[in-house]
Amino acid sequence: MEQHMFLKLLSPTDIRQRLTIPTANLGDFEFPTGQHAINIEVTDTLEQPWTFKLSIRRNNNPNPRPVFTGEWIRFVKEKGLRAGDRVVFSRQQVEGNGVQYRIRAERKIFKYWVNVQ
Repeated sequence: MEQHMFLKLLSPTDIRQRLTIPTANLGDFEFPTGQHAINIEVTDTLEQPWTFKLSIRRNNNPNPRPVFTGEWIRFVKEKGLRAGDRVVFSRQQVEGNGVQYRIRAERKIFKYWVNVQ
């Protein structure tokens, strides 16, 4: 069963540089001891795989400020995302394969949020 992790309205910084993710969701990812960055394999609604780099500030900073970089900007450009759109991030336990991460991009049209393919 798919588990919703976070929903984020995209800011201009999210569109131009990196996606800041909620610190509360940092525990949903496993960092090897001493590491401050990991690659996350993510699948979009078209089943296209993306590799996002999840990184946090070093040295046990009390404000880790987790962000996605890596293929994030390419994802934004290919989907034509802009500030005010949103992404929905979720995960699913996959038997034998661990966790599968999924991302859905959405845009508000009138009163409704629709998928951005």
